[in-house]
Amino acid sequence: MAEPERSFDYVGLDASGRRVRASIAASTEAAAYERLLRDGLTPMRIRPAAGAVRRKKGSARALNDRETAELLTTLADLLAAGADIRSALGILGARSERSAMREICRELTVRIGGGDAVDQAFAACMGQANAFVAALIAAGEAAGDLPGGLRRAGELLEGRIKLREQLVSALSYPIFVLVSTIAAALMILLLVVPTLAPLVDDSGGERPLILGSLITVSDILRAEMPVLLGLIAVVVVGLITAGRAGLLVGPVDRFLHNGPSRKLMSALTFGGFAIALGGMLASGAPMTDALRLAIRGVNSDVSRRKLEPVATAVRQGHSLSVALQGVAGFPGAITRMAAVGEATGALGPMLARSGRLEEEAALKRIDAGARLLGPVLIVILGGLVGLLMAGLLSGVTELGQAALR
Repeated sequence: MAEPERSFDYVGLDASGRRVRASIAASTEAAAYERLLRDGLTPMRIRPAAGAVRRKKGSARALNDRETAELLTTLADLLAAGADIRSALGILGARSERSAMREICRELTVRIGGGDAVDQAFAACMGQANAFVAALIAAGEAAGDLPGGLRRAGELLEGRIKLREQLVSALSYPIFVLVSTIAAALMILLLVVPTLAPLVDDSGGERPLILGSLITVSDILRAEMPVLLGLIAVVVVGLITAGRAGLLVGPVDRFLHNGPSRKLMSALTFGGFAIALGGMLASGAPMTDALRLAIRGVNSDVSRRKLEPVATAVRQGHSLSVALQGVAGFPGAITRMAAVGEATGALGPMLARSGRLEEEAALKRIDAGARLLGPVLIVILGGLVGLLMAGLLSGVTELGQAALR
């Protein structure tokens, strides 16, 4: 039984090289392709007409940065080895054990098979934070080097992953020291101090000042423990709920970028922006498109609003370096490197290099601060625990002397 005919939209070139955009009826995409060839047209793009195939926008589950980088780099390797894009996606989806990877490969295959360009398919499937991926892919296609565009996008994502890992590594030790010391203090107040309370009460005299204060704090903690635990649980649940609803993003973003850490966060945020923009420009993407996608890929709303006038200024004819000078808190080193890149015709590489230097400098400051914070916390919190123990021992000594008298 013959398949029913469907409508396909196509873009093709006629014998004179003129671009033709119209629709054609055929049973399959292959049949539409053959019919266009018989009509003297060279098909450039064929897709089912609007309404012929319905796809849910964003139906594929989102991948995390590590999975996305793996997808991009592996896909680049398969294309460089000679595979076509749909075959490469089929191979990746078939061999992956993760359902999210299989779904995204299936979604990309459907979109590309339906006539979407590769960059359009990735733009539809990637989140806003990875909007630059589509621009790098489009630049690679325009330059005839799609595997190179995919590989550069994967390298940028791997750089983001490494940045996060360095931040976690730098801050994990101070946080561990803080939590451990608080736990030790609570153990002393909740388990050790109560065992001394009967001795103080049996002595019949006045409580020693320090030991009496510790006993009072211990009694309050033990009596109000259910209430305190309930409040902590409510706060934790509230924070988790607010975080999932996106209510904390704005306040946290404003605190980080407008508070005491604004210089450090500006270096990290604007450094990442410069790396993404430089990578797209080096791949051959147009300035306006690369700038728009690089700004869209900035995770901070505060920083994104600061950068939006840059796109307007560039469209009005200002150079990028001049436009960046008007951004509050933008690193001057990146602006100067951008000016050098504009003068030498190497704007993309200069931006990417200056962005990496800013990120590396910020990470060194974080690492140095974390290295200093660890010993400082040990001294301060160790002194706190030492004071608690000294109070206990002095109280016990006073009780012993009173008993001898």
